[in-house]
Amino acid sequence: MIRLTIDGQEVTVPEGTMIVDAAARLGIDVPVYCYHQALGPLGACRMCLVQVEKMPKLVTGCTTAVTEGMVVHTQGEAVEKGRKGVLEFLLINHPLDCPVCDKGGECYLQDYTFEYGPGRGRFQEPKIQKVKNGPINDLVLIDQERCVLCQRCVRFMGEYVGEPHLLLEGRGVETVVTTVEHQPATSQFTGNVIDLCPVGALLSAPYYHKGRPWNIERHSTICPHCPVGCSSLATTRESHIIRMEGRPVPDRDWGWLCDRGRFGYDFGYHPERITDSWVQQKTTSAAQATRDVAEWMQRTLTQYGSGSIGFVLGGHFTAEEAHLLRRFAHDVAHTDHIAMVRDVKGYLPLSLNGTFEDVAQADAVIFVGVDPYEAVPVVHLKLRDRLHHFPQLQVMGVGPRRLTRETMPGQDYLIDAEDEAIFFAKALASRLPNDSRVQALIASIQDYSLPVSDADLEVFGQKLLDAQHLTLLWDGENSDMATVLSVLADVRENPTAVLPTFGPVNWRGYEQAGIDPQYAAVEDLLTKVRNGDIHMLVLWGADLLREFPDRKLAQQALEKADYVVSAQVVPPLDMPYIDALLPVATWGEVEGTYVNMEGRLSIGAAGVQPPGQARPTRSYVVNWARLFRQEWQDDAWDVFDNAEGDVLIRADAAVASEITLTRPATKPADGVWTVIQGAWVVENGLPSEILEPRETEFVGRISPDDAARLQIGAEGGYVQAQTSEGSVLIAVRPDPAIMEHTLWIPRGSRHDWAQHLEGVLTLMRPEEVPSV
Repeated sequence: MIRLTIDGQEVTVPEGTMIVDAAARLGIDVPVYCYHQALGPLGACRMCLVQVEKMPKLVTGCTTAVTEGMVVHTQGEAVEKGRKGVLEFLLINHPLDCPVCDKGGECYLQDYTFEYGPGRGRFQEPKIQKVKNGPINDLVLIDQERCVLCQRCVRFMGEYVGEPHLLLEGRGVETVVTTVEHQPATSQFTGNVIDLCPVGALLSAPYYHKGRPWNIERHSTICPHCPVGCSSLATTRESHIIRMEGRPVPDRDWGWLCDRGRFGYDFGYHPERITDSWVQQKTTSAAQATRDVAEWMQRTLTQYGSGSIGFVLGGHFTAEEAHLLRRFAHDVAHTDHIAMVRDVKGYLPLSLNGTFEDVAQADAVIFVGVDPYEAVPVVHLKLRDRLHHFPQLQVMGVGPRRLTRETMPGQDYLIDAEDEAIFFAKALASRLPNDSRVQALIASIQDYSLPVSDADLEVFGQKLLDAQHLTLLWDGENSDMATVLSVLADVRENPTAVLPTFGPVNWRGYEQAGIDPQYAAVEDLLTKVRNGDIHMLVLWGADLLREFPDRKLAQQALEKADYVVSAQVVPPLDMPYIDALLPVATWGEVEGTYVNMEGRLSIGAAGVQPPGQARPTRSYVVNWARLFRQEWQDDAWDVFDNAEGDVLIRADAAVASEITLTRPATKPADGVWTVIQGAWVVENGLPSEILEPRETEFVGRISPDDAARLQIGAEGGYVQAQTSEGSVLIAVRPDPAIMEHTLWIPRGSRHDWAQHLEGVLTLMRPEEVPSV
């Protein structure tokens, strides 16, 4: 530790700390433009000049490391003169257009000029003109005249993200920030440069001229689009969310967002948003729809008794809303049939759940079926940060496609999706052949062959055991992995952490509210509906035909139920089977708690009012209880009661009582294509007009060799898929991560054809399909 004095105050900081960071510990603000802790020192802007005793000249506080006994002055005549000179040079060619700049009132150049700058400029020459409001891409604008060349944006994209889509071009006063070859930046992290830019040079295109600091409100919230649940700030004006920003959390989170989270906020007022109540395909008032549904519930209970109503919840509601629905189901509707829609079969016990701190400490990371860049993008950035600080990080991918990539290099083990658990089990058995837990694990699959060598299994098994801090990201596709992960954590001597990348978004919050989050729960409920044991089905935000993997069971349940009630934000695929459609409030319109993939609790604020007839969940259940002649009393339940700070309390991990693996089904015959699915946040759930330019019809992916045989170009094309249900035209593009004779589609895709790919699959050119 180093002890030094700054402005007369002593402070002790770790060796290698920069002066600006040491000053910040004392609450002393040293102005900076180019410096950011996540990016490291650069010294490009010279704004952070400070005086260090025994040094002949001013030094930059962002590039000067502290030394023992150092005495620093962040104020004084010399420092003020130096900063004033820097600002005068920065303003020579600046357009001084603060009254029309979106950054006005939120701009460091503006603030520092008032605090440290000259009262007026001395230069009378014409200012150099550059590009104003030019596009970085469809979502980000650049005003090159306002840029101070701090290089934060260039360094973030190139060094931190690993996608160098921005660069400095030109020389001297003609130097500008622009895109590589003047082509639109395609990274899904470009929106972060808006927050990073300390001036008004990089701006949000959707927010452009939509609001100013004095006529907006900001609310702390979370991003609802994937299980990461990023800390965010929502900007609201006139009952609309008009901007999302990252919200840094000191010592934990830099506040990065992916572009889906930053710009996908407009689903609340999307043209497809359901704002009217529908009963029997006719619009009606919210009050009448509420009464009709209550009458159906009472009729069902009178005719069939307790347990004749089933509730299936979607994943975008708060933990408090889930608790309210569970209480209503039990106390008023007299049923315990309440479950949560699931799109994968896996479940991870809370005892094995890791946190993002495990990512920051990991020396080995394994992607089990998931590409974090696509499924949980900000976790990819956290891994990049770990790789930057720990270049020895071992990255491995296990699944039916390549899961590592250029920005996260590593080794891939390519196996079938249902073989992941077997691969781990056999790898452990290769190194621990006499361990009773491992023997029980492989008892039923010892003779099962995998497309990897024994040597690869041994190497992988050794890495599993040797890692000092092992972190796994799991997509939940192979349910047997939970058993394997339990045994793995038990046989390892060092920390083992698993981060579930599957949804729905708030499933941990629902679990805390008393709702069984396992796939078997919703499968059992739908089976009871199909068999006639449950006669009324209430879908609270759940879209079964899009989200539930067993489409046939979902359809049979929807057809069998006497009444199907659906509370939704946008029209579901279930629409043909729905008797009552209720508009419901969603994220940004209801305050409550969300629990993310690391088990961390966050509060989502209610920044705007629900549109039209849309109402919060609480409004519906309270009114139904009143129509049932029951008083609704609030209880003392609080999701934070089971948390230490803001993280759920973990019980000690325990090995499953039954250690056995399911033997996979027979492999497809030669020439038959395999369909695999994966999470892709761009295709996730709720629609967004803002993100439409980023969306593509060609969401299916096949290998480049298959694409060449099918005459599909790099931009994508159409092929005919022959399934057990018939023929369907699908849109695909080549992807080097996909294996031959494999079709990858995003899970829960909004494209209708993606819902019809069950059964045997062959792909061919459309013109080769015989006419029927």
